[in-house]
Amino acid sequence: MLLQLNIKQFGIIEQASIDFNNGFTVLTGETGAGKSMILSAISQLSGQRTSISYIRHGEEKSTIEGVFDFPGNEELNDIFSSLDIELDDLIIIKRDIFSNGKSICRINNTVVNLSTLKKISSFLIDIHEQHDNQTLLLEKKHLFLIDSYGEKILSPFIENYKNNYFEYRKLYKKIEELEEDSSEISKKIDFTKYQINEIEAINLQKNEVENLKSEIDYLSNYEKINSLILGINQNLNTDGGVLEKTYNIKTLLEKLSRHNGDFSSKYQEINDFYYILEDLKYDLSRFNDNLDYDEARLNEMGNRLLTIKSLEKKYMKNADELLIYKDELKNELFYLENYSSNLDELKLKLHTLEKNLLDSAKLLSDNRKKIAEILEKKIQSELKFLCMEKSTIKIDFKYKDFSADGIDDLKILISANLGEPLKSLSKVASGGELSRIMLALKIIFSDNIKGLSIIFDEIDTGVSGKVSQRMAEKIYQLSQKNQILSISHLPQTTALSDYNLYIEKSIIDNRTISKVKYLDEEEKVNEISRMISGNNTTKLSKEHAIEMIKISEKIKKRNCR
Repeated sequence: MLLQLNIKQFGIIEQASIDFNNGFTVLTGETGAGKSMILSAISQLSGQRTSISYIRHGEEKSTIEGVFDFPGNEELNDIFSSLDIELDDLIIIKRDIFSNGKSICRINNTVVNLSTLKKISSFLIDIHEQHDNQTLLLEKKHLFLIDSYGEKILSPFIENYKNNYFEYRKLYKKIEELEEDSSEISKKIDFTKYQINEIEAINLQKNEVENLKSEIDYLSNYEKINSLILGINQNLNTDGGVLEKTYNIKTLLEKLSRHNGDFSSKYQEINDFYYILEDLKYDLSRFNDNLDYDEARLNEMGNRLLTIKSLEKKYMKNADELLIYKDELKNELFYLENYSSNLDELKLKLHTLEKNLLDSAKLLSDNRKKIAEILEKKIQSELKFLCMEKSTIKIDFKYKDFSADGIDDLKILISANLGEPLKSLSKVASGGELSRIMLALKIIFSDNIKGLSIIFDEIDTGVSGKVSQRMAEKIYQLSQKNQILSISHLPQTTALSDYNLYIEKSIIDNRTISKVKYLDEEEKVNEISRMISGNNTTKLSKEHAIEMIKISEKIKKRNCR
């Protein structure tokens, strides 16, 4: 539920802070007073596209902030946790719109992108704007209505179908590509063989490059290595060298430790160090015996390394990757040489997948038809109350080829008058009829939704008299489970509201400013009276307004929360 809306420098609204209540709030005021600006401000909190035209003239930015209570939805809770957004009893959405065209969105002080804002706000706000009625005329949207209404039942069937469909399409595309490339198979086989032979010709071994580099480094530095060994030996083995001196120290420490045990550990360390030097002496001796310079070997290894590097550059892979690539080429060659049998095998698999796909498509379609029958009856019932008792609604199914959403090509058909044939909504439904059908759908879909803020922008447009009264009652019925904010010019809708928010504009210092306030009982009577008779309210219009409010109170008692 929307608890508070704060607006700064947005259109003709300089600054406004509006507290909202649960139940049914109607927004009224003269045309152009700024009612739609309130709706546009809320729309910004739902992630709708913004525009610098929203920024009040002369200002650098606009700010809209909405405070919502947390609806206790587990899915929403998971989203907050995954995004590491602080979760409290309140959800505060803030959006700053800057004159350079950029905007910044925050949820509980965490900056989020528009897609995240849209995802989270969908759990909080449902905005019905005037042009939304036209979406009913888009027949491609009708399937979505069925799937949304029967979501709990249809979800596993939709998921199963989609898994089968994408698996089928993937294999179908692969077969298609293979058939298109059949003329190139022979060329591919020859080229693959050539690559395999080229790599095998150099008899590449694992870790060979590292070993070659190590041996080349050794041979290239032969004289330096020999000189180093000679220097170590001279310091180690000559009279008075390190080995002899270490032995003498070791001997003296051993004697000292017999008189003072504190030196025992030092003796042990020197003793160990002496034998390390002994080991080094013998290691150097063995290494020196094997030390041999072979110029021919050095040249051979240099050429070998150049050969490998040339192949690495050609294939843009290092030596170890070339070994892996060779195995991949062999697998591909096997596949290409067995192309015909592989293709036949894939086609057989595709036939099995197609059968599974058709089975899952029929299962999905059958369940959609069951949902459609239930939805038809519910729409019919709602339309009867909305003074369309002679109308007939039918959800028509036709078969179509496999697609991502199934094999159902469906559309909602209507006969608005008794004896008239069923036709598509776009051909027979008037603006008032579309409004009533849309409202009926809102009523039906709200059965499983609680705690949402539903905003209507003149959904009751294009109707009058008894129809407008019935629509007002249905909007009030919606407010039993959800918070309703509705812009309206109709007295029947206003009379049934729990709260009347009045928007008016005035001119201060040659600037137009919108102001917002809640009307008390007397002011509400005057507002309804104005709606009935226009600007010149009369005693009769006031009496009529009072009577409408009394009737509305009786209706509310029948629908008591």
